[in-house]
Order: sequence, then C-alpha cells, then structure tokens
Amino acid sequence: MKKYIPKKYFIEIFITTIFLFAIELSFRAVEGFAIFDWATFRIFLSSFFLSVFLVFLTSFAKKEKTRKIWNLIFLFVATVYAWIQAGFGNFLGVYISLGTSNQAGAVVSYIKEFLVSYKVEYYFIFVPFLLYILYSFLPKKKDVFCFDEKVGIKARITSVFILVFIGGLYFSTLYIPFMQNPIQLVENKDVFFSPTNSSVAINQFGTTVYGLLDVKQQFFPVHVIDEKFEKPTDDENNTRVFDDTLWEEVMSKETDPTYKTLDEYFLSRTISQPNEYTGYFEGMNVIVIMMESVNNIILHEEYYPNFAKILKNAWYWENNYSPRNACATGDNEFSGMTSLYALNYACTANVYPNNEYFTSIFNQFKNKGYTATSYHDLDSAYYARDVFHIAMGSERYYDGNSLGISFDSSNYLEWPSDVELMEKASAIFTQNTLFMAWITTVTPHQPYDGSSVYGDKYLSLFEDTDYSMPLKRYMSKLKVTDDALGVLLDELDQKGVLDNTVIVLYGDHYPYGLVDSDVAAAVSYDVNDFYEIERTPFVIYNKNLEPQVFSEKTSYMNILPTLANLFNLDYDPRFYLGEDLFSSDFSNRVVFADGSWEDGVARYDARSSTVTYFGSQEYSTSELQKINREINLKKQMSKLAITSDYFADLEKKINELKETESAYE
Repeated sequence: MKKYIPKKYFIEIFITTIFLFAIELSFRAVEGFAIFDWATFRIFLSSFFLSVFLVFLTSFAKKEKTRKIWNLIFLFVATVYAWIQAGFGNFLGVYISLGTSNQAGAVVSYIKEFLVSYKVEYYFIFVPFLLYILYSFLPKKKDVFCFDEKVGIKARITSVFILVFIGGLYFSTLYIPFMQNPIQLVENKDVFFSPTNSSVAINQFGTTVYGLLDVKQQFFPVHVIDEKFEKPTDDENNTRVFDDTLWEEVMSKETDPTYKTLDEYFLSRTISQPNEYTGYFEGMNVIVIMMESVNNIILHEEYYPNFAKILKNAWYWENNYSPRNACATGDNEFSGMTSLYALNYACTANVYPNNEYFTSIFNQFKNKGYTATSYHDLDSAYYARDVFHIAMGSERYYDGNSLGISFDSSNYLEWPSDVELMEKASAIFTQNTLFMAWITTVTPHQPYDGSSVYGDKYLSLFEDTDYSMPLKRYMSKLKVTDDALGVLLDELDQKGVLDNTVIVLYGDHYPYGLVDSDVAAAVSYDVNDFYEIERTPFVIYNKNLEPQVFSEKTSYMNILPTLANLFNLDYDPRFYLGEDLFSSDFSNRVVFADGSWEDGVARYDARSSTVTYFGSQEYSTSELQKINREINLKKQMSKLAITSDYFADLEKKINELKETESAYE
C-alpha cells in the first residue's frame, strides 16, 4: 500500500489556515479594525491552531470527500458567523451572543430590513470562502494529496506537539506586556475567560474564537472581578448620609462571594450630595414616556407641533444618547427604570424578568406616597413587561389588551395607536391624587418600507420633500406619537393637573429600521459616525418651567437618579450607576453599550481601544485607565447584580435583620 506522505497532510493544514485567517482579515477590514497589530497576530495563531485541530480530526475519515465536506462546513460556518456578526453590529449596535439569540427571532420578523441594512462591503467576507471552493475543485496532480490513505502516527504526534506549542504561544499573547494596549477597556486575559464584552472580544480574538468562547460562557460562565473595595470615611460636610449598620451586618455574615463583592462595591461608592435642584418638583405628579424609535427628527417643528410646544416649557439635553443594547427597547427601558447597565450579551428584560429592585423608579415613588402604574399599547410579544414591570414595583401594568386597544401582533407592518394609548392610560392614572406613570409608546416602530395605516396617514405632509418613501412613512408614524403628546397635554389640562405634573420624555433608540442615508436626510449631525447616530431627545417638561438647553453628555442611565433628586425621594445614590445631572460631581460622560464613551474632552472607542480628542485638552494614560476601570467596573457590577438578583437578596436579608431586632425590643 502506498504510504501517506506527511508533508501533504501539513500542506492541508497550511491551506486551511490561510483561508480561515483570510475570513478573519476580511471581517476586520470591513469593520474598520486595525490590521497591523498584535490582535491580528493572535488571530493568525488561533487560525493556525484551529486548522491543525480540524485537519487532525478529519484525518480519521477514510475518504477524501468526507474530509473536504468537513473543511467546507467549518469554513462556511466561520464565514456566515462573521457575516452575521457584521450585520448585527450594524443593525442592533452590538454583536450577537447566544445570550441574545432571542433577538434573532426579532430579526427574522424584519429580515428584509435587516438585509437592506447590510453594507455592500460586508459581502466581501464571503470572498475567501468562495476562493476556497474554487481551490477545492480545481484539478490537481494525483499525488498532491493522498486523501484516501491513512495518516501516519508521526504526523498525528507532530500535530499534537504543534497544538501544544501554538496554544502556549497564544496564551502568552494574553499576558506579555508589550502585546497589550494599556488603555484597553478590559484586559485580554479577562475578556478571554469572560467574553461578555463582545466588541473587545471580537476585535482581539476574531469572530471564530469569540463564537467558541461565547458557547463556553453560556454553559460555564466565569466572572472576573479582581478588585478590592473599601467604604470611604464619613465626611462631616456631607448632608446626605445613611445608617449602614444593617447593611454592613449583612455583609459581615455573607458567605456568597458574589453578594459580598457587590456589598463591598456599592458601599464603597460616593454619595452624591443635595444641590440647588434637590426637591425642585417635590410633591408633583410625574409621567415618564419612553418613545419608540424616536430620535431628533422629532425636532422638526413644522411636522411635530406638540413636541415643539413641550420644548417651550422644558429642560432639553441636546447631547442625549440612547445606546442600543442587546435588545434596544427592552434593555433601555430596563436601564431607565433601574439606572443599571443592561447586559450587552443577553436581553436583560426577558432573561431576568422576575428580578426585584427595591431601588427601581416605581418603588422609589411608591415609598413617597405615589400610585405607580405602567402602560404600553402592545402585548408581551416582544418583552415580558407583564412580568418585569410588576417585579419592579408597578402596582398594575396595562398592556394593549387590558386597555382595549385593537391590534394584530402577528402583523408587523401595523402597530397600535399611541393616541389611543394616551387617551386610555391618562383616564386611569389621573384618577389618583398623586401619581407616577410610565408609558412606553410603539406606533413609530419599524418597518417603514411597506404600506400601513399610520405609515400612510400623514404622507401628504411630506409630498413636497425629496425624502425617501421609508423615511416619509416613518415620519408619518412619528406624527401619530406627536398627536398622542397633544392628547396627553389636553387630558391633563382638562383634569386640572397639568400645572402639577412633570413629563419626562426620552427615545429608546434611533429608528434603525431606516438606512443611514434616510436618517441623515432629516437630522443635522453626522449619522455615519457609529456613535453619533445614537442621539435621541431627552426632555423634562412642566407647564411653568422656564425653557433651558443643557449641553452635558447624558443617556437614559441618568434619568432615575436625576428624578430622585428633583423629587427629593428617599433614595441611596450608591445603588445607581447613572448620575444626577445636577450634581456637582456629574462626569458629563455618556457610556455606550460596548463600553465606549464620550465626554467634553474626548471619545474613547472600546472596539479599537483608541481615543479621539475634540480640542487641545488631552487625558494622560493613567487618567484614561482610571475612566475605563470605573466604566468596566460599573458594567461588571451591573452584570453581577442582575444575574444574581442581588437587590432582592439584599432587601430580604436587611428585612430579616429588622424583624430580628424588633423581636428583641
């Protein structure tokens, strides 16, 4: 029998490595990641390692055809996965994880919009795979590969030695100092073992390795927290102080390392002090409206007069952002209610709907004597609001069904009317003497490329514009939301409570069902910027307010602590990872889903670990490391608090201690 020629076996490894590496390079190129850096070297090593492992396994197959099929399947899966990651990153703002797989269902519902959103260059990712197919079926000399012969033991042993060597070299790249970026948000060794920041992980390890690490993380999760926290000494000048005796007793008895870490972290945080705006709205009603798919297009006064009317008696933050998370609407609603960072690798509102937060916006207002209820004009087809709103403390959640709003949740072209939502919701919450209401709208939801009742209702308003039809349909739907705001103002006025009511409005995310060029046609800022497109309005309105425009950078993370201060609620600022916008310690910084951030000095891109400065002022490396450490800690601690249901556990243990003390009195 003809013996297998070992070098042919290793040529196969070489070819597989080249094509797998080419797939990764194509992804880096279309995503704008650096090519000539240590991450690329690390990705080459992993491509080599995986190719050796693949060829080693397939060498046990007896037939050449079987080996070819397995190689083709592997490279095809790697290609499609990279292509899908590019699409999700563009469409949803974050790379997909197994934890966000439920969002794949949402994308299927809008598959046309998802595919239309793909940039032409994303299809370049398929080029290496197509070339591999071409190579595989080119005629070759008979002795180039002896696929039908058995692989010798020496070749297999050599493969094992190569795997050990490349594996060791690969892991060394996670630790060797000169191979690290000193201002990277998460250290390579940490993100490798706990790849919850998909942007950093994909940049540093490539899509193929990230996919494998993501699978590992889902089944064998690792939390990397290598920090010690100490409670600061009391400052006699502080006027907002708390008795932490019971909390510290809970911590001293805590045996669970996760809960103990969280206790130490939250106790170590700075307590923001009262300021000139503390209690500004004390005793007034409050309505928080999260507006579906509303960005700064709503600033067109000629089309949206009710929003313009609100701005005439409002505080308006012109640099507000609504970064998209794993599921933009549900997670950004969650963050608005809790001031915690939603998980960027899972749909927080759906994966952890039963978590309880005594710190939530509902519970904080209820503790002040408010009746707290919530409203939405759809059912629970997308998010388990009927569960997580109640778990958060809403006394009653009213969805479209309970409000008697007609809709067909199976028809994704037609969405319920926000006008009907405002009419029916306001009739309920205004019956209370002191109310807090949370309203989530839905009419402007995508898609915009098909005819629909509300997408066509106001098309005549835009007939003299050169806007595309999808943009016109979106703006027509948005007009319905503006009408709903007018209905709300009229209802409050007729009930005689408008003067004593504060209305807070923010957009859950920009209308990403539109292509960027459509958004660009109707706003004044550069939507080609990955982060600037996340701009949305944030408004605090009262009929008697003097209008004021604020330029500070902010997001939905700051809504709850700001309202807690404005209404002088009995709250502990340490539990909120956002900030009071009026605090003297406000950082003037917005943090995006992947840990990137922007303030008045610079923008930090967590994907590439690079900094862009806006002026002459610059941060030192140590200052950047400090900012990144703080942001990463906030995100890590949010993750631990959410996944462990920390706030429910803490409240339970403190209440148990209170009961024990009462029994001895």
